[in-house]
Amino acid sequence: MAETKEQHKKRQVQSFILLLFLWEVGSESMQYSVLEEAESGTFVANLTRDLGLTVGELATRGGRVVSKGNRQHLQLHPQTHDLVLNEKLDREELCGSTEPCVLPFQVLLENPLQFFQAGLRVIDINDHAPEFPAREMLLKISEITTPGKIFPLKMAQDLDVGSNSLQSYTLSPSPHFHVRTRNRSDGRKIPELVLDKALDREEQPQLRLTLSALDGGSPPRSGTAEIHIVVLDINDNAPEFAQEFYDAQVPENQPLGSLVITVSATDLDAGSFGEVSYALFQADDLNQPFEINAVTGEIRLKRTLDFEAFQSYHVDIEATDGGGLSGKCSLVIKVLDVNDNAPELTLSSLTSPVVENLPDVIVAVFSVSDADSGLNQQVICSIDDNLPFLLRPSTENFYTLVTEGALDRESRAEYNITITVMDLGTPRLKTQRNITVLVSDVNDNAPTFTQTTYTLHVRENNSPALHMGTVSATDRDSGANAQVTYSLLPPHDPHLPLASLVSINADNGHLFALRALDYEALRAFEFRVGAADAGSPALSSEALVRVLVLDDNDNAPFVLYPMQNASAPCTELVPRAAEPGYLVTKVVAVDGDSGQNAWLSYQLLKATEPGLFSVWAHNGEVRTARLLSERDAPKHRLAVLVKDNGELPMSVTVTLHVLLVDGFSQPFLPLPEVARDEAQADSLTVYLVIALAAVSSLFLFSVLAFVTVRLCRRKSAMSMTEGHFPGHLVDVSGTGTLSQNYQYEVCLTGASGTSDFKFLKPIFPNFPLQGNEREMEQTPTFRNSFQFTGLTEYYFAIKYSIFWTRGTMDTLLPKAPHKRQVTAIIMLLLWWEAGSATVKYLILEERESGSFVANLAKDLGLGLGELAARGGQVLSEGHRQYLQLQQKSGNLLLKEKLDREEWCSDTDPCILHFQLLLKNPVQIFQGELQLQDINDHAPEFLESELLLKISENTQPGTAFPLQIAQDLDVGSNTVQNYTISTNFHFHLFTRTHSDGRKYPELMLDKALDHEEQSELRLTLTALDGGSPPRTGTTQVVILVVDINDNAPEFTQLLYEAQVPENSPIDSLVISVSARDLDTGTHGQLTYSFLHPSIQVIQAFEINTVLGEIRLKKTLDFEEMKSYRMEIEASDGGGLSGKCTVAVQVVDVNDNAPELTMSLLINEIPENSPETVIAIFRISDPDSGDNGKMMCSIEDHLPFLLKSTVDNFYTLVTQKPLDRESKAEYNITITVTDLGTPRLKTQHNIIVEVTDINDNAPTFTQTAYTLHVRENNSPALHMGTVSATDRDSGANAQVTYSLLPPHDPHLPLASLVSINADNGHLFALRALDYEALRAFEFRVGAADAGSPALSSEALVRVLVLDDNDNAPFVLYPMQNASAPCTELVPRAAEPGYLVTKVVAVDGDSGQNAWLSYQLLKATEPGLFSVWAHNGEVRTARLLSERDAPKHRLAVLVKDNGEPPMSVTVTLHVLLVDGFSQPFLPLPEVAREEAQADSLTVYLVIALAAVSSLFLFSVLVFVAVRLCRRKRTALVGRCSVPESHFPGHLVDVSGTGTLSQNYQYEVCLTGVSGTSEFKFLKPLFPSFLVKENGIDTEENGNFRDHLGLN
Repeated sequence: MAETKEQHKKRQVQSFILLLFLWEVGSESMQYSVLEEAESGTFVANLTRDLGLTVGELATRGGRVVSKGNRQHLQLHPQTHDLVLNEKLDREELCGSTEPCVLPFQVLLENPLQFFQAGLRVIDINDHAPEFPAREMLLKISEITTPGKIFPLKMAQDLDVGSNSLQSYTLSPSPHFHVRTRNRSDGRKIPELVLDKALDREEQPQLRLTLSALDGGSPPRSGTAEIHIVVLDINDNAPEFAQEFYDAQVPENQPLGSLVITVSATDLDAGSFGEVSYALFQADDLNQPFEINAVTGEIRLKRTLDFEAFQSYHVDIEATDGGGLSGKCSLVIKVLDVNDNAPELTLSSLTSPVVENLPDVIVAVFSVSDADSGLNQQVICSIDDNLPFLLRPSTENFYTLVTEGALDRESRAEYNITITVMDLGTPRLKTQRNITVLVSDVNDNAPTFTQTTYTLHVRENNSPALHMGTVSATDRDSGANAQVTYSLLPPHDPHLPLASLVSINADNGHLFALRALDYEALRAFEFRVGAADAGSPALSSEALVRVLVLDDNDNAPFVLYPMQNASAPCTELVPRAAEPGYLVTKVVAVDGDSGQNAWLSYQLLKATEPGLFSVWAHNGEVRTARLLSERDAPKHRLAVLVKDNGELPMSVTVTLHVLLVDGFSQPFLPLPEVARDEAQADSLTVYLVIALAAVSSLFLFSVLAFVTVRLCRRKSAMSMTEGHFPGHLVDVSGTGTLSQNYQYEVCLTGASGTSDFKFLKPIFPNFPLQGNEREMEQTPTFRNSFQFTGLTEYYFAIKYSIFWTRGTMDTLLPKAPHKRQVTAIIMLLLWWEAGSATVKYLILEERESGSFVANLAKDLGLGLGELAARGGQVLSEGHRQYLQLQQKSGNLLLKEKLDREEWCSDTDPCILHFQLLLKNPVQIFQGELQLQDINDHAPEFLESELLLKISENTQPGTAFPLQIAQDLDVGSNTVQNYTISTNFHFHLFTRTHSDGRKYPELMLDKALDHEEQSELRLTLTALDGGSPPRTGTTQVVILVVDINDNAPEFTQLLYEAQVPENSPIDSLVISVSARDLDTGTHGQLTYSFLHPSIQVIQAFEINTVLGEIRLKKTLDFEEMKSYRMEIEASDGGGLSGKCTVAVQVVDVNDNAPELTMSLLINEIPENSPETVIAIFRISDPDSGDNGKMMCSIEDHLPFLLKSTVDNFYTLVTQKPLDRESKAEYNITITVTDLGTPRLKTQHNIIVEVTDINDNAPTFTQTAYTLHVRENNSPALHMGTVSATDRDSGANAQVTYSLLPPHDPHLPLASLVSINADNGHLFALRALDYEALRAFEFRVGAADAGSPALSSEALVRVLVLDDNDNAPFVLYPMQNASAPCTELVPRAAEPGYLVTKVVAVDGDSGQNAWLSYQLLKATEPGLFSVWAHNGEVRTARLLSERDAPKHRLAVLVKDNGEPPMSVTVTLHVLLVDGFSQPFLPLPEVAREEAQADSLTVYLVIALAAVSSLFLFSVLVFVAVRLCRRKRTALVGRCSVPESHFPGHLVDVSGTGTLSQNYQYEVCLTGVSGTSEFKFLKPLFPSFLVKENGIDTEENGNFRDHLGLN
């Protein structure tokens, strides 16, 4: 079906091309007409008849109507094929004002191709009425306009044409106007209004007329507009105020912009002449705080008012109309006082600090004032009630601040006094002044300790310089009087060496122990501490300090019995018949400590026979635990541990020897000896005995050497110790069980510079302990830590702070003269003079600094020098001092030059107040200094030029007030008179304001004429009353205002302009200009369009001021080629003139060509001959060269453009197309005009070439080689074959298949499969390289076209080897019933070939490369295996010592990944000759002869002695290293390791022992030779932990007793 359509389309196109050659070049153009607004489907013409065609031929040839553009106005009726309207036509929309309105169209016959040109004329009907652009027209006509004046009106618009257009205008009846219709050059009719009778504004200020426009239709249509005529007035009335004088009151400090008053003036004129503008007559007055609204007359504040600066203002207000006439009024504004000034406080003198304990001291003298008036000025002064101060008033608002009684600095050292001054206004305002009064100190308080008694707890064996605690005392005084120094007072006990025991820091009271304390020697002591201040005289106090020494567990238990240092151990005899609980002996021990540190407990650590003996824990009694038997050994050794209850506990071990006897008379039997074996030992036994003897001798010698070295070192240590420790024990307290005394040496180490001090414990009586010791130890004050560096820094910090405080307080102490002066003031205050007379002085302003004013001493009746003696001082109000006093002479002088205008402004008289303060005794005199004005300022006008506008019709006798001149002087020195320069029109009056100021007033004598003289300049002079008088001048410029008596006139009546279309908006078209001989508003011209059409209004706008005509929108030549408009110029008085402007639109190439497609075929079968693709038409609405066009396509495309009639073109193929070369063509048709610049239009056409199955599939390769590793998994993807087909769609759909193989024995179907859609090849089963190393087959690819096309390709599959076979040994055979034995002569040379291992591998390549390696041999080094060939050779000469039988293990390994291997076992027999008979296989070796018992014992003994010796050496080295490491870590001085001296001597005669004892307890690790085992060892407190291992973890004690 598709093929049939394509063939049909081909035939149609071919016929169409053939008919193009029969084209009729010139066809007659047919014209038709129709009325506008006819309904859609209206009959227009019978085209079949008009074209001379037969019935039905129009439909057979595919006739259709083609219109310009995209809008189709006409169509062919589907049944009758008549030409009918496609839509309703509106002539005004289609053609506008163009007449006639013709729409061109074409009739296209497609089969064969033929064009006919035709046109449709749309005839106008009267469907639009005339319409004015505005419903109302406004005309302003002056009442002085003469009859006959013509006023052009805006014309009406009518969209119809011809007789249906606008024809005439009519006007409603009026006695003043009639209308006439005038024809313009373009044929349009405009109305003109003609004045018949003069207008009178007072009689009728405005008129309303109706203007009607009528067209020529039948019946006629009309449109109306209203004409509003405003009669303009002339300026013949001046503004007049409602009141000549206005009064207002304004409170001061009103916010800015507040309304003060509103003035109002009226003008009987209308328009701009009746618009009144208000202004301040003296607007530039510097003191003027007001502004006036020029329109409403509201007077508002522009800056805040201050009653204290000005109490009233006099303001002149001027009202001016638009014609220049003016009137004025006066306004008096009174400022009302508001309480807006807070009272002021001026401090005259201040005394601080004040010495404590003194009564009624004057602290300050001050004055108060308030700038307000009335109640707002009256003030009251107060301070806080809870302060010991009083306020005493004096004359003229002066106050003194005195103390109410004596002050105590310790109760309060500083007073912050707030003096509050409050006025009586509403709201009340107040001022606060803070005064800080310091009270200086007197040393009236002694230091006080925080406690009367201090109890300090110090643990014995403390470090020297230990901080025991702190005593603290405070002094309520300050400065040096509060600087406390601490000291130790002499003790009551003269035998107490306090200076060597305790020291105190004099600055902070820290107490330090100077040496280590010993509880056993001194248990408590007390002393007194004193604290003294640095005052004069110094005061002091004291406190008692009691020091309690706390006991520390620093003494290990001492065993009294049995003695442990006897030459021979003591043996206890126990009869075998002893009952259980029999007392064997009693261990007696004592402890030098006290309390729980001296509670001893006993424990049996080790016994020869456990369970036979027991030790009582509390008394040390050793008793039998059971009955003795014959089986019990006769000798027993017991180890008893004696331990105290201290923290950490200390202990000692006692060794007891117990002998079991049948009776006490039985002699002591020696131990039996071992019988000797007399048998003769063999050689091995002899060697063992010799070795045992040598090792034992070496061990014994080592032990003796070690003991000798230890004894020598102990002796040297004892000699070093004897200097500090006595050789006996002395009990001086009588409370211990063992009489002894102790001395210690404590060395301080670390980075302290004082670490080389040595402190000895003194022996003092003991004080009983009081209080809870644990509680005192936990008190932070008694910490046993101290650092010399920190103490030194703290000491200097305290010293520095005390020095600074003392220096500060010294500067604050009052001087002696000051004290006497204050005392005198207090006494003289009792004679205070309540009322002192006010002295008044007068002086001229601007006197030099230092000028003499008066002699105050003389005027006040004071003696010579009394002012200086009484401390006279002149005080002025405020912070500025303008007077100074010479105390010796009593003269009052000026301190600076005084300017009256600066101090008092315009206030007269100018009085400055001052006071004279006499301090000793206190007395105040009031004074006044009046500044007299001098004429030092000339009158000055605020503006150098004054402008007046006066109309030329102003009547003589009119007065014009002028601005006043400013003069800073007062009285007669201010402005007194004004004069004006000589002229013919004006004279001057000097008037006086209500406030006394004088101002000038100008009077018109003769009428002004603007045409004769438009401007006058006069000089105004102001004179003051000084001698000589000073003057100031300004220029008065008088502008004569003209009246409107001239109409505007244009320079040209006709303006012509050319404007290119598409000019940018706001482009200038032309400027029109008119002039008016009048001035002012009468000479200001306004331009506007007169009777503009709708097109003119839409396209142009005119600047009403400059007359510039600019574009309001872009012009289009194709829409309208010319415009004509009239311009009117009107002045401010209502007169006007007019001109005409003709604008020609110049064509610009602004329209790109247009392309209209009539026929388009988008799909073409490939390999087709020349075919028509498209038929289209081009057009350009421009004219001339801008409308000429060229049409083209790209050169490299296989298409051609052929031109036909009337800008019609056809696009045809140049040759048959091939889809495989290019399946799609994007054709761009370019239409370019010949204008400048050239514009072009491009139209894109996409032509697709449809496919024909003319290409077979093609493989990417002719042969494919695939590699597959053997042992692959089934369904493995081996690879892919790919074929492509250049066709498309079903013609390009490729299907893959396996072709029959050439080898009929190859089972291809069971080996390989292929995916028919994508060509993926899969292995169907696992491949074996050893069975099938390669195979090949063919693959076919076919498309789905009709007929189908196909191709094939060869596929070769190579199987890759995998290491899946282990080596196989051929020789020697490994599966024989008996192993093969190789014979090797003993005389064989090195390298003798013994045998060769032969192996093979089923794999290939490197997987089959074999290597050989000797894994194991009976005698290594005798045989070797070559790695590459498996040859087994001898590596050296054979000897008689070599075993006769050898077994070799050889590894055979391939080189695969991973490698596989096999092991071969070889048996080699060494023979003397090959004639020797073959030996049978070796059997299991027989057991060796049993060694005799003596040899075994000797070997065991030798091993034990050797082990013991080696262990002893290791232990010795370990102990030495540990001690050296411990010494380095602890870093102590070289002191004896034991807490006891080398010997103890009982000198008191009260002890139970008469011998000296010395013990050493040595701790070792695990020893195999220790006789005694201890369950829990207890170490002395001086032992330290090393390497984080607690010594309690050691389980054994050495049983060695010796010197330490």
